[in-house]
Amino acid sequence: MPLLVSQRLLVAALCGLAVLAPASNAIYDAGHVDEEDDTAMLQRPAIVDRSEAASVAAATVSKWPILVPLQRESVPLTRNGKTVSHKTSYAGAISIGHPAQDFRVVFDTGSAHVVVPSVTCESESCLEHRSYNVTASSSAFAINVDGSLVPDGELCDQVTIGYGTGKVTGEFAHDEVCLGGDDEDSRACVEVSVVMAVEMTTQPFKSFNFDGIFGLSLDSLAVGPEFSFFNRLAGSSLGAELQFGVFLAGPDAGQEHSSEIALGGHNSKRLLSPLQWTPVAVKQMGYWQIDIKEVRIGNKTLDVCKDGSCRGVVDTGTSHFGVPGSSINEFLTALATDGVEGEDCRFVDAPSMELVLEGFTLNLGPRNYMRPLAVPSNMNVGSSRGVTMESGGQADQFEAAAPASSSTRRLWPWQTQKPSHSCAPRIMPVNLPAPLGPNLFILGEPLLSRYYTVYDWKEAQIGFGLAATKANTEALAKEGQQADSQDDEKNEIYSFMQVKLTVSVRCRLALPASGRASPCPDRQGAAARGRHALIAPGLELLM
Repeated sequence: MPLLVSQRLLVAALCGLAVLAPASNAIYDAGHVDEEDDTAMLQRPAIVDRSEAASVAAATVSKWPILVPLQRESVPLTRNGKTVSHKTSYAGAISIGHPAQDFRVVFDTGSAHVVVPSVTCESESCLEHRSYNVTASSSAFAINVDGSLVPDGELCDQVTIGYGTGKVTGEFAHDEVCLGGDDEDSRACVEVSVVMAVEMTTQPFKSFNFDGIFGLSLDSLAVGPEFSFFNRLAGSSLGAELQFGVFLAGPDAGQEHSSEIALGGHNSKRLLSPLQWTPVAVKQMGYWQIDIKEVRIGNKTLDVCKDGSCRGVVDTGTSHFGVPGSSINEFLTALATDGVEGEDCRFVDAPSMELVLEGFTLNLGPRNYMRPLAVPSNMNVGSSRGVTMESGGQADQFEAAAPASSSTRRLWPWQTQKPSHSCAPRIMPVNLPAPLGPNLFILGEPLLSRYYTVYDWKEAQIGFGLAATKANTEALAKEGQQADSQDDEKNEIYSFMQVKLTVSVRCRLALPASGRASPCPDRQGAAARGRHALIAPGLELLM
């Protein structure tokens, strides 16, 4: 991971700090017996010890996968006293530290870090949510980016993470992150380094109900492997599979509490068809991205992927279906259609969209990609910028702007002066440069509410199977097929796909004498005291 190597080299060169070995390396194997240790030989009656160990191991394995319910949260947007849109997210519960500090987080495949607001954060977004207090946890300690303890009275290293929409600046702590229920049989805890947000942009964080983000990308997107939940899980003895599965029930009424994420395996009960697997493309970039061979709308193959350069990032933290910005008009023209006020656009006659992968094809119909309600033709919808390298600073002013006059309003390509309402797809432009772009798709909620997806961290592959949702079950029944096993309004664009990462490394004059470091002091006060001879420049990685 080039970013981690460069960080450690810079820290060593400027500050003379040693790179610490992972804490797990310091734990000795209790089962190892030295050949010269007679006492240990007396403890070897292996039948008893191994049986007990096997029982413990079996009990540990039996709790996996941990199933975390996800709640679909919907926040209405109003114009002139009328609800015109909803912002939505899927969030589940975790806890951090001892005693447990509870949070609701978005489980995000497009970013790498566990991020929660710090108790020291004074941003509006932080004040609206639960915050993490590192000093209140007996299992926590403040760290710098290289894993070293923060010296008493010294500044912490910082990271700035730019997402597709929104930005977070944070400091680091190492603590225990727990998933699952309240009892030991249904809960699993993993020691991992987390980001304590000291600044969070207003959009999109303030308006959502969740507190933070639980990044689940491959570990090369993280500032270091100790920040990757699955890297830490892989190094543990918990016996979990290095997989997770995501089930999003979609916007159908009554399904708000039906979604879930399975961690440490997947839930086969959420499948209506067998999983089909495809390898992760360009694994070293850290995204759960796949090669896309062709894109078809109706019976037409689009030109966008003819040069073989198309890839798609499967992102649970993105509300829309992202398409390359250069092709947005082609998609809008092909998918959008005239509508009727009060009509459910998900059931209109519109073409299917197919993504051709290696060995199989993913298919989306209007029930998956269309905004539920028709919008007035004189109302601007969508975002002209979408996801860019700079969109992390401030989210676009996105949909449902007040109707403009007919002489000044912007119309999408399908819109004319004649129809009063239009059915518009939930798509957004993606304008990212090489090496990630330019022909990049972001496969967000429209695709993930149709397919159950399984992410195999060890084998670097993604499995797709028809999800056991109400919509899919009804569609199969209508077609006379048998399953293989057991917003109501338009949504606002948001994307937590990590697009930019900047680390500020700060030199420390001395390490603390104690084994436990204090949290970072006031930054301005410490700087004024002249306690830092040098502050290293930010280390920036453009994703």
